[in-house]
Amino acid sequence: MNYRTIIFLMGLIITGCTAAQPIPTATLTPTSTPSPTITFTLTPALPLIGTEIIFQESSNKNFTGTAYGQGKTAILLANMSIGGEKQWDPFVAAVDKQKFTTVTFNYRNNNDVGQDIDLILGQLKEEGFERVMCIGASLGTRACNHIAREPEIVGIVLIAGSVHHASVAEATYPKLFISGALDVWAFDIQMGYEQAAEPKTLVLFEDNRAHGTDLFRSKDSEQFLSLLIDLVNSVSKP
Repeated sequence: MNYRTIIFLMGLIITGCTAAQPIPTATLTPTSTPSPTITFTLTPALPLIGTEIIFQESSNKNFTGTAYGQGKTAILLANMSIGGEKQWDPFVAAVDKQKFTTVTFNYRNNNDVGQDIDLILGQLKEEGFERVMCIGASLGTRACNHIAREPEIVGIVLIAGSVHHASVAEATYPKLFISGALDVWAFDIQMGYEQAAEPKTLVLFEDNRAHGTDLFRSKDSEQFLSLLIDLVNSVSKP
């Protein structure tokens, strides 16, 4: 074995040792919020079992949703334009089903989400629900904005989407504005927060570009879920 071969082999060994070294990572926390005190399991151990709801209107253009739990406060979960009802599974699995009735649904028409959310809210009122929260992500923020001034609304969460400033400026119930700091909608969420009346909270997750409910699968997933659960618990009746 000549000296060139020895030098070549030594170079391979050094390169291998260098590649095996771990890359340091940093844990980032959202701006303007403390670290959560509760840890949630993001993937339910068993399939979620809900009850199908049929939302009806006179034109027979009915559509369906799913209800979970049996609480006196209803939580409407308004979807992004893609992903369907299952995008909310981490939240549905974690929320207290004795305190809340959680409702998921799919839009009939992404260009007119207000019509769908009006129909859902109207049916909930007919069934006796006097307290309703709305949590919307991306396109779903438009649905929540649409009903933000209804007397039954007791809390709202807008995640990485548009904000109707007049609605949040008049609302005196708790409001939570959330986005990844690198999401293109972060600016709109921050502007909506600045226009909103108290009480309100803004959380922009640093170094995170996950959009809407994709935050459930991001590095900030546990904090994201904790913030949602903390807010809904804060508006529940004793």
